[in-house]
Amino acid sequence: MMRITIAALIVLALFGCMQKPAPIASESPASTDPAERYAIAVEYVVVPKANIYARPAIDAPVIDSYGLAEAVSILEKKGEWNLVRTVSGSGWIKANELVDGATAEKMDTTTPRFFVQPKQIPFRARGELWYQAKVNTDGDIVEVITVKNTTGSDALATANADALKEAKFYPMIDQGQRKTFIYEHRVYY
Repeated sequence: MMRITIAALIVLALFGCMQKPAPIASESPASTDPAERYAIAVEYVVVPKANIYARPAIDAPVIDSYGLAEAVSILEKKGEWNLVRTVSGSGWIKANELVDGATAEKMDTTTPRFFVQPKQIPFRARGELWYQAKVNTDGDIVEVITVKNTTGSDALATANADALKEAKFYPMIDQGQRKTFIYEHRVYY
């Protein structure tokens, strides 16, 4: 019985010492899982809101979005589109909505700037219109107050206030945080 146990241990020891054959290398394509792909670049959003599309087409479903100055991992470039990593996988963004890091560092995100200017209201009048616009963290105007109207026309003041409400700002970012702000807007006739 002892001989059988010793023989069994020797056999097990021999099998344990044998080297496993090296795996055969195979050429598999790059991973299609966005979480496993390496980014080829990191770029930054230069518009208030950059939509991420399911396909590289403007009529494709929007699956996500990034805001001004947010970093985006680029997985692939295809013409005017870039494939980017998202929280839930990947999607396509317009390449002209992104800039490199050096350009992003030069962006002024602490001064109010219009992304969409208020349209001009043609009117024959003389005077000044002065407004205060409350702007949210996305750059949307949420409230407009008329401070001064020396034109004598309430209709003109209302039309300019409505035009200002349709405008859009770049979000203001201070120390990495989006900020609400009050914008003083003046129109002269």
